[in-house]
Amino acid sequence: MRTRGKVGIGCLVIVLAIVGIGAFMWFNREPRPIVVAEAGTGGERVMLGDTPANFFPGSGDRPRPAILLLGGSEGGLKESRNVFARQLAAEGYSVLYPGYTATSEANRAFDMVPLEIFDAALDWLAARPDIAAGPVAVIGHSKGAEGALLLASRDQRIGAVIAAMPSDVVWQGFSFDPVDVSKLQSSWSVGGKPVPYVRYDMPAWYEWITGATMLGMFEESRAAADGNSRALIAIEAIDAPVMLVCGEQDNLWPGCDMGGNLRDRAKTAGAPEVELLAYEDAGHWGFGPASDLDEGDKRYLGQMGGTAEADMAARADQWPRILAFLDTNLGERED
Repeated sequence: MRTRGKVGIGCLVIVLAIVGIGAFMWFNREPRPIVVAEAGTGGERVMLGDTPANFFPGSGDRPRPAILLLGGSEGGLKESRNVFARQLAAEGYSVLYPGYTATSEANRAFDMVPLEIFDAALDWLAARPDIAAGPVAVIGHSKGAEGALLLASRDQRIGAVIAAMPSDVVWQGFSFDPVDVSKLQSSWSVGGKPVPYVRYDMPAWYEWITGATMLGMFEESRAAADGNSRALIAIEAIDAPVMLVCGEQDNLWPGCDMGGNLRDRAKTAGAPEVELLAYEDAGHWGFGPASDLDEGDKRYLGQMGGTAEADMAARADQWPRILAFLDTNLGERED
Protein backbone atom coordinates (compact mmCIF):
# COMPACT_ATOMS: atom_id res chain seq x y z
CA MET A 1 0.00 0.00 0.00
CA ARG A 2 1.26 3.45 -0.83
CA THR A 3 2.43 5.43 2.19
CA ARG A 4 0.49 8.63 2.75
CA GLY A 5 2.08 11.75 4.10
CA LYS A 6 0.33 13.59 6.87
CA VAL A 7 -1.89 16.15 5.14
CA GLY A 8 -0.59 19.62 5.90
CA ILE A 9 -0.45 23.04 4.32
CA GLY A 10 2.73 22.27 2.37
CA CYS A 11 1.18 19.22 0.70
CA LEU A 12 -2.19 20.83 0.23
CA VAL A 13 -1.05 23.54 -2.13
CA ILE A 14 -1.24 20.73 -4.70
CA VAL A 15 -5.01 21.18 -4.48
CA LEU A 16 -4.42 24.47 -6.28
CA ALA A 17 -4.12 22.48 -9.50
CA ILE A 18 -7.30 20.45 -9.16
CA VAL A 19 -9.55 20.76 -12.19
CA GLY A 20 -8.54 23.77 -14.13
CA ILE A 21 -5.21 25.57 -13.91
CA GLY A 22 -2.35 23.10 -14.36
CA ALA A 23 0.88 21.87 -12.88
CA PHE A 24 2.70 25.16 -13.15
CA MET A 25 0.57 26.50 -10.26
CA TRP A 26 0.95 23.51 -7.93
CA PHE A 27 3.37 25.23 -5.60
CA ASN A 28 2.14 28.79 -5.99
CA ARG A 29 1.16 30.06 -2.57
CA GLU A 30 -0.08 33.42 -3.78
CA PRO A 31 -3.85 33.83 -3.31
CA ARG A 32 -5.72 33.53 -6.56
CA PRO A 33 -7.23 36.85 -7.66
CA ILE A 34 -11.01 37.07 -7.79
CA VAL A 35 -12.19 38.10 -11.26
CA VAL A 36 -15.78 39.20 -11.86
CA ALA A 37 -15.74 40.49 -15.43
CA GLU A 38 -18.48 42.79 -16.66
CA ALA A 39 -20.75 41.45 -19.40
CA GLY A 40 -19.48 44.04 -21.84
CA THR A 41 -20.80 44.41 -25.36
CA GLY A 42 -24.24 42.92 -25.87
CA GLY A 43 -24.69 41.82 -22.26
CA GLU A 44 -25.76 43.03 -18.83
CA ARG A 45 -24.92 42.29 -15.21
CA VAL A 46 -27.77 40.79 -13.20
CA MET A 47 -28.00 39.47 -9.67
CA LEU A 48 -29.42 36.13 -8.58
CA GLY A 49 -29.79 37.01 -4.94
CA ASP A 50 -26.16 37.46 -3.86
CA THR A 51 -24.79 35.77 -6.97
CA PRO A 52 -23.58 37.95 -9.86
CA ALA A 53 -24.33 36.73 -13.37
CA ASN A 54 -23.87 38.00 -16.91
CA PHE A 55 -26.84 37.83 -19.25
CA PHE A 56 -26.64 37.92 -23.03
CA PRO A 57 -30.02 38.21 -24.81
CA GLY A 58 -30.27 36.27 -28.04
CA SER A 59 -30.52 38.08 -31.35
CA GLY A 60 -33.99 38.32 -32.85
CA ASP A 61 -37.33 39.95 -32.05
CA ARG A 62 -39.33 37.09 -30.60
CA PRO A 63 -38.73 35.34 -27.23
CA ARG A 64 -35.56 33.30 -27.41
CA PRO A 65 -34.74 29.81 -26.09
CA ALA A 66 -32.43 29.94 -23.08
CA ILE A 67 -29.09 28.44 -22.12
CA LEU A 68 -27.52 28.31 -18.67
CA LEU A 69 -23.73 28.43 -19.14
CA LEU A 70 -21.58 27.12 -16.28
CA GLY A 71 -17.87 27.86 -16.12
CA GLY A 72 -15.36 25.53 -14.51
CA SER A 73 -13.14 25.61 -11.46
CA GLU A 74 -11.70 28.97 -12.49
CA GLY A 75 -14.77 30.47 -10.82
CA GLY A 76 -15.75 34.11 -10.92
CA LEU A 77 -16.97 35.56 -14.18
CA LYS A 78 -14.36 35.37 -16.94
CA GLU A 79 -14.15 37.11 -20.29
CA SER A 80 -13.35 33.78 -21.98
CA ARG A 81 -16.79 32.48 -20.95
CA ASN A 82 -18.39 35.80 -21.92
CA VAL A 83 -17.01 35.24 -25.43
CA PHE A 84 -18.65 31.81 -25.62
CA ALA A 85 -21.94 33.27 -24.34
CA ARG A 86 -21.87 36.08 -26.94
CA GLN A 87 -21.32 33.58 -29.75
CA LEU A 88 -24.31 31.53 -28.60
CA ALA A 89 -26.39 34.73 -28.29
CA ALA A 90 -25.45 35.67 -31.86
CA GLU A 91 -26.98 32.35 -32.91
CA GLY A 92 -30.30 33.32 -31.31
CA TYR A 93 -30.02 31.86 -27.80
CA SER A 94 -30.33 33.92 -24.63
CA VAL A 95 -27.51 32.93 -22.29
CA LEU A 96 -27.24 33.34 -18.52
CA TYR A 97 -23.73 32.85 -17.14
CA PRO A 98 -23.74 32.81 -13.30
CA GLY A 99 -20.64 33.28 -11.16
CA TYR A 100 -21.48 30.48 -8.76
CA THR A 101 -18.12 30.39 -6.96
CA ALA A 102 -15.01 32.56 -6.39
CA THR A 103 -16.84 35.86 -6.82
CA SER A 104 -16.01 37.13 -3.32
CA GLU A 105 -13.83 36.33 -0.32
CA ALA A 106 -16.74 34.43 1.19
CA ASN A 107 -16.87 31.81 -1.58
CA ARG A 108 -13.24 31.56 -2.67
CA ALA A 109 -13.07 27.80 -2.16
CA PHE A 110 -14.96 25.42 -4.45
CA ASP A 111 -16.60 23.83 -1.45
CA MET A 112 -20.28 23.29 -0.60
CA VAL A 113 -21.46 25.35 -3.57
CA PRO A 114 -25.28 25.56 -3.21
CA LEU A 115 -27.06 23.93 -6.13
CA GLU A 116 -29.89 26.33 -5.26
CA ILE A 117 -27.92 28.99 -7.18
CA PHE A 118 -28.82 27.13 -10.36
CA ASP A 119 -32.46 26.84 -9.24
CA ALA A 120 -32.49 30.61 -8.86
CA ALA A 121 -31.00 31.01 -12.33
CA LEU A 122 -33.76 28.89 -13.86
CA ASP A 123 -36.39 30.84 -11.92
CA TRP A 124 -34.91 34.11 -13.20
CA LEU A 125 -35.05 32.90 -16.80
CA ALA A 126 -38.61 31.62 -16.41
CA ALA A 127 -39.79 35.03 -15.18
CA ARG A 128 -38.56 36.94 -18.24
CA PRO A 129 -41.02 37.63 -21.08
CA ASP A 130 -38.18 37.65 -23.62
CA ILE A 131 -37.37 33.99 -22.86
CA ALA A 132 -39.33 31.39 -24.80
CA ALA A 133 -41.52 29.05 -22.79
CA GLY A 134 -40.19 25.53 -22.68
CA PRO A 135 -37.04 23.70 -21.70
CA VAL A 136 -33.68 25.31 -20.93
CA ALA A 137 -30.33 23.92 -22.01
CA VAL A 138 -27.39 23.77 -19.63
CA ILE A 139 -23.79 23.80 -20.88
CA GLY A 140 -20.88 23.18 -18.52
CA HIS A 141 -17.14 22.58 -18.79
CA SER A 142 -15.10 20.52 -16.29
CA LYS A 143 -16.45 21.32 -12.82
CA GLY A 144 -19.25 23.13 -14.63
CA ALA A 145 -20.04 19.85 -16.41
CA GLU A 146 -20.28 18.15 -13.02
CA GLY A 147 -22.68 20.88 -11.92
CA ALA A 148 -24.67 20.74 -15.17
CA LEU A 149 -25.25 17.00 -14.87
CA LEU A 150 -26.22 17.33 -11.21
CA LEU A 151 -28.68 20.11 -12.03
CA ALA A 152 -30.29 18.13 -14.86
CA SER A 153 -30.64 15.08 -12.59
CA ARG A 154 -32.76 17.07 -10.14
CA ASP A 155 -34.68 19.60 -12.29
CA GLN A 156 -36.88 18.62 -15.23
CA ARG A 157 -36.86 22.15 -16.60
CA ILE A 158 -33.57 21.17 -18.25
CA GLY A 159 -34.29 19.98 -21.77
CA ALA A 160 -30.75 19.48 -23.08
CA VAL A 161 -27.35 18.99 -21.46
CA ILE A 162 -23.90 19.60 -22.95
CA ALA A 163 -21.21 18.48 -20.49
CA ALA A 164 -17.60 18.88 -21.60
CA MET A 165 -14.73 17.04 -19.88
CA PRO A 166 -17.37 15.52 -17.59
CA SER A 167 -17.30 13.67 -14.30
CA ASP A 168 -19.54 10.74 -13.46
CA VAL A 169 -19.19 11.35 -9.71
CA VAL A 170 -19.39 14.26 -7.31
CA TRP A 171 -15.94 15.22 -6.02
CA GLN A 172 -14.70 16.62 -2.76
CA GLY A 173 -14.32 20.38 -2.59
CA PHE A 174 -10.98 22.08 -3.19
CA SER A 175 -9.26 25.42 -3.00
CA PHE A 176 -6.66 27.25 -5.06
CA ASP A 177 -5.36 28.70 -1.79
CA PRO A 178 -3.40 26.80 0.91
CA VAL A 179 -6.05 25.20 3.13
CA ASP A 180 -6.60 22.28 5.48
CA VAL A 181 -8.17 19.82 3.05
CA SER A 182 -9.68 17.81 5.91
CA LYS A 183 -12.13 20.69 6.40
CA LEU A 184 -13.34 20.57 2.80
CA GLN A 185 -16.56 18.68 2.22
CA SER A 186 -18.43 18.08 -1.00
CA SER A 187 -18.00 20.42 -3.97
CA TRP A 188 -21.81 20.86 -3.88
CA SER A 189 -24.58 21.22 -1.32
CA VAL A 190 -28.37 21.09 -1.19
CA GLY A 191 -30.22 22.64 1.71
CA GLY A 192 -26.88 23.32 3.40
CA LYS A 193 -25.98 19.62 3.42
CA PRO A 194 -23.17 18.08 1.37
CA VAL A 195 -24.05 16.12 -1.74
CA PRO A 196 -22.43 12.64 -1.31
CA TYR A 197 -18.94 12.79 -2.77
CA VAL A 198 -15.66 11.05 -3.55
CA ARG A 199 -12.69 12.06 -1.42
CA TYR A 200 -9.28 12.69 -2.99
CA ASP A 201 -6.79 9.88 -2.54
CA MET A 202 -3.87 12.28 -2.24
CA PRO A 203 -0.31 11.06 -2.82
CA ALA A 204 2.33 11.76 -0.21
CA TRP A 205 4.37 14.91 -0.81
CA TYR A 206 7.40 13.02 -2.12
CA GLU A 207 5.29 11.13 -4.67
CA TRP A 208 4.39 14.44 -6.35
CA ILE A 209 8.08 15.18 -6.69
CA THR A 210 8.84 11.73 -8.14
CA GLY A 211 6.13 11.67 -10.78
CA ALA A 212 2.62 11.57 -9.32
CA THR A 213 0.16 13.41 -11.54
CA MET A 214 -3.26 14.99 -11.20
CA LEU A 215 -4.62 12.48 -13.71
CA GLY A 216 -3.22 9.60 -11.65
CA MET A 217 -4.66 11.06 -8.45
CA PHE A 218 -8.12 11.33 -9.99
CA GLU A 219 -7.91 7.83 -11.49
CA GLU A 220 -6.90 6.28 -8.16
CA SER A 221 -9.49 8.28 -6.24
CA ARG A 222 -12.18 7.26 -8.71
CA ALA A 223 -11.17 3.58 -8.55
CA ALA A 224 -11.24 3.63 -4.76
CA ALA A 225 -14.79 5.02 -4.87
CA ASP A 226 -16.31 2.33 -7.10
CA GLY A 227 -18.32 0.99 -4.18
CA ASN A 228 -19.65 4.43 -3.24
CA SER A 229 -22.78 4.47 -5.39
CA ARG A 230 -24.20 7.46 -3.50
CA ALA A 231 -21.50 9.68 -5.04
CA LEU A 232 -22.46 8.72 -8.61
CA ILE A 233 -24.17 11.43 -10.63
CA ALA A 234 -27.64 10.03 -11.38
CA ILE A 235 -27.50 10.09 -15.17
CA GLU A 236 -30.53 7.78 -15.22
CA ALA A 237 -32.58 10.55 -13.55
CA ILE A 238 -31.90 13.05 -16.35
CA ASP A 239 -35.01 13.34 -18.50
CA ALA A 240 -33.24 15.08 -21.38
CA PRO A 241 -30.79 14.26 -24.16
CA VAL A 242 -27.15 14.61 -23.11
CA MET A 243 -24.10 15.45 -25.22
CA LEU A 244 -20.77 14.66 -23.60
CA VAL A 245 -17.49 16.04 -24.97
CA CYS A 246 -14.01 14.89 -23.95
CA GLY A 247 -10.37 14.93 -25.03
CA GLU A 248 -8.60 11.58 -24.89
CA GLN A 249 -5.29 13.31 -24.09
CA ASP A 250 -6.77 15.15 -21.08
CA ASN A 251 -4.02 14.98 -18.44
CA LEU A 252 -6.05 16.62 -15.69
CA TRP A 253 -8.79 14.08 -15.06
CA PRO A 254 -10.15 11.03 -16.97
CA GLY A 255 -13.06 12.80 -18.65
CA CYS A 256 -13.40 10.26 -21.48
CA ASP A 257 -13.48 7.31 -19.08
CA MET A 258 -16.01 9.04 -16.86
CA GLY A 259 -18.04 10.09 -19.90
CA GLY A 260 -18.08 6.49 -21.10
CA ASN A 261 -19.32 5.40 -17.68
CA LEU A 262 -22.16 7.94 -17.87
CA ARG A 263 -23.14 6.80 -21.38
CA ASP A 264 -23.10 3.13 -20.38
CA ARG A 265 -25.12 3.66 -17.21
CA ALA A 266 -27.70 5.71 -19.12
CA LYS A 267 -28.06 2.98 -21.73
CA THR A 268 -28.44 0.27 -19.10
CA ALA A 269 -31.13 2.31 -17.33
CA GLY A 270 -33.02 3.10 -20.54
CA ALA A 271 -32.47 6.82 -19.97
CA PRO A 272 -32.57 9.37 -22.83
CA GLU A 273 -29.77 9.06 -25.34
CA VAL A 274 -26.27 10.09 -24.30
CA GLU A 275 -23.93 11.07 -27.15
CA LEU A 276 -20.20 11.03 -26.44
CA LEU A 277 -17.84 13.06 -28.65
CA ALA A 278 -14.32 11.86 -27.84
CA TYR A 279 -11.45 13.67 -29.56
CA GLU A 280 -8.36 11.50 -29.86
CA ASP A 281 -5.70 14.21 -29.78
CA ALA A 282 -7.40 16.91 -27.70
CA GLY A 283 -6.88 17.70 -24.02
CA HIS A 284 -8.89 19.27 -21.22
CA TRP A 285 -9.21 22.56 -23.09
CA GLY A 286 -10.65 21.09 -26.29
CA PHE A 287 -14.02 22.74 -25.70
CA GLY A 288 -15.27 26.27 -26.12
CA PRO A 289 -15.35 28.96 -28.79
CA ALA A 290 -13.82 27.97 -32.11
CA SER A 291 -13.02 31.52 -33.23
CA ASP A 292 -12.35 35.00 -31.82
CA LEU A 293 -10.98 33.50 -28.61
CA ASP A 294 -10.21 35.61 -25.57
CA GLU A 295 -6.59 35.64 -24.45
CA GLY A 296 -7.62 33.70 -21.34
CA ASP A 297 -8.71 30.83 -23.58
CA LYS A 298 -5.71 30.98 -25.90
CA ARG A 299 -3.34 30.72 -22.95
CA TYR A 300 -4.65 27.29 -21.92
CA LEU A 301 -4.88 25.61 -25.32
CA GLY A 302 -2.70 22.51 -25.23
CA GLN A 303 -1.70 23.15 -21.61
CA MET A 304 -3.79 20.33 -20.10
CA GLY A 305 -3.04 17.54 -22.52
CA GLY A 306 -3.07 17.35 -26.30
CA THR A 307 -1.88 20.27 -28.39
CA ALA A 308 -3.21 23.73 -29.11
CA GLU A 309 -3.92 22.64 -32.70
CA ALA A 310 -5.84 19.54 -31.56
CA ASP A 311 -7.83 21.54 -29.01
CA MET A 312 -8.82 24.04 -31.70
CA ALA A 313 -9.69 21.30 -34.18
CA ALA A 314 -11.97 19.70 -31.58
CA ARG A 315 -13.66 23.04 -30.95
CA ALA A 316 -14.22 23.63 -34.66
CA ASP A 317 -15.74 20.17 -35.10
CA GLN A 318 -18.04 20.61 -32.09
CA TRP A 319 -19.56 23.95 -32.98
CA PRO A 320 -22.03 22.83 -35.70
CA ARG A 321 -22.81 19.72 -33.66
CA ILE A 322 -23.61 21.84 -30.62
CA LEU A 323 -25.92 24.11 -32.64
CA ALA A 324 -27.68 21.14 -34.23
CA PHE A 325 -28.12 19.52 -30.79
CA LEU A 326 -29.57 22.72 -29.34
CA ASP A 327 -31.88 23.22 -32.35
CA THR A 328 -33.21 19.69 -32.03
CA ASN A 329 -33.91 19.95 -28.31
CA LEU A 330 -34.81 23.60 -27.78
CA GLY A 331 -36.50 24.38 -31.09
CA GLU A 332 -35.41 26.44 -34.07
CA ARG A 333 -33.98 29.80 -33.15
CA GLU A 334 -34.42 31.71 -36.44
CA ASP A 335 -37.14 34.37 -36.70
